[in-house]
Amino acid sequence: MSIPVILLIATIISYFASLWKLFQKAGHPAWAGFVPVYNFFVWQKVTERPWYWVLILFIPGVQFLMLLIMNIQLAWSFGQRGTMNTLLAAVAPFYLIPKMAFSKDVKYTGNLNWRKEGKKGGAREWADALLFAIIVAFIVRTFIFEAFTIPTPSMEKSMLVGDYLFVSKARYGAKIPETPISFPLTHHTLPILNINSYLDWQKLDYHRLPGWSDVELGDPVVFNYPLGDTVVVEDEVTSWYQFKRNFGFRQARNPQEYTANYSKYDKGAAKLMLRDKRFTVKVRPKDKKENYVKRCVGLPGQVLEIKQGLLTLDGEPLRDIPGLQHDYLIYSNTTITNVMRDRLKDEYGINYSDFRPGAAQPYIVSLTDEQASKMSALNYVDTMYKDIRKKELMWNPGGVWAIFPNHPDFNWSRDNFGPLTIPAKGLTLEIHSENLPIYRRVIEVYEENEVRVKDGKIFINGEESDSYTFKLDYFWMMGDNRHRSQDSRFFGFVPEDHVVGRPSFVWLSLDQELGFFEGKLRWKRMFKGVD
Repeated sequence: MSIPVILLIATIISYFASLWKLFQKAGHPAWAGFVPVYNFFVWQKVTERPWYWVLILFIPGVQFLMLLIMNIQLAWSFGQRGTMNTLLAAVAPFYLIPKMAFSKDVKYTGNLNWRKEGKKGGAREWADALLFAIIVAFIVRTFIFEAFTIPTPSMEKSMLVGDYLFVSKARYGAKIPETPISFPLTHHTLPILNINSYLDWQKLDYHRLPGWSDVELGDPVVFNYPLGDTVVVEDEVTSWYQFKRNFGFRQARNPQEYTANYSKYDKGAAKLMLRDKRFTVKVRPKDKKENYVKRCVGLPGQVLEIKQGLLTLDGEPLRDIPGLQHDYLIYSNTTITNVMRDRLKDEYGINYSDFRPGAAQPYIVSLTDEQASKMSALNYVDTMYKDIRKKELMWNPGGVWAIFPNHPDFNWSRDNFGPLTIPAKGLTLEIHSENLPIYRRVIEVYEENEVRVKDGKIFINGEESDSYTFKLDYFWMMGDNRHRSQDSRFFGFVPEDHVVGRPSFVWLSLDQELGFFEGKLRWKRMFKGVD
């Protein structure tokens, strides 16, 4: 039994052992202290606080903060108002509450009126109100909507770098926090201190409140990054698993040796990186993984394939997405100067960041089909074409076997990929050595089974298996900026328990490439819905 569980049990015992005595001191019947739930309502009468505070105790993720406040209020109602007693009420109620109950010197003083206590009264009243405001904000952020920022161009032109938007968590049904002991209004890290903002002492199973919509094809979706369970803090853009592959490859004498012994090199790379002081490796719970936003382009049970950049589902092309972008290789009869780029931005909406760094030709520019048509007509453009990647082996942009399923038996590229079947809850698929790399992480990590391969046979939880029935639904997510997006082509399937919500509308949009007097505020995007 862990220390946190022991402390929790000690606190619960202290309540039943002590509340009856405190209630008696406050003029309430002693028997009320022994009645579960009802005793918390009497507690609020003793501290003269709203009865609905008790309801907040049943909301995962905020109940510990609420209980902390209630403990402090209880201590203050019995005259224990000093700094030390306030601290003990917060972190050691199992000690302070029995002491208050059975000490003859402790009397009931009633609800604290700070204005009568001294000059600091006003500030402390405000602090009390602020704590409750934080609880309300915490509930809204956890279960209704949350503010997000778009940091990368992976979803242009639908969502732009510098867009500030609200994400509806209620639409698909808000997730119950799986790591409920967390500092309010933070995700995984405390600003400035750069330490974890949560404690993993208590972990809850995956549950989701009812929503009014399922994830639909074409929806923009915010979700927890599937490979974010382990991260290298110094470079969270590159997954831990890609780090291992790249690091392990550098230890091998040649590509053939690495391919033949990649599992051994990956394990060795992990050990070296954990010992290397240049790297800070952290493990994060599911709900504390980094948040990504992409578009759902594949639903559970569908067969997905990409040929020459064209995505098909069950053999049918995916409907056109307005603003879809690809990289184009552009050959020019002159150097494209900054003045020309200014004009391209003003007249055609081609951002400076749409150009890959460097002045050497060909220029690599991210364009929509409409922008490409306009640019091809410019007199300084000789030729241009989409940068479609053939199937590749070993090296992809991003490292060794960067394209899912990140295995030497697959030479898929970002533009020529699949086919594969997206897992669905209740769907049974044959599992064999050829497709195990595609589904192994789903079976082993997301659905928590033990997978072993011995003598060419697959064992799941110790039993030889040639098929598997999935427990969850999975989705395929891709960025609208197809060639500049870290998406399912790199990290694979997104489980339903990783879905966070759907972007609703942009409340602020700032062009990162312009100053305030040059048009930084994108007024036309303000309070615009996200499609």
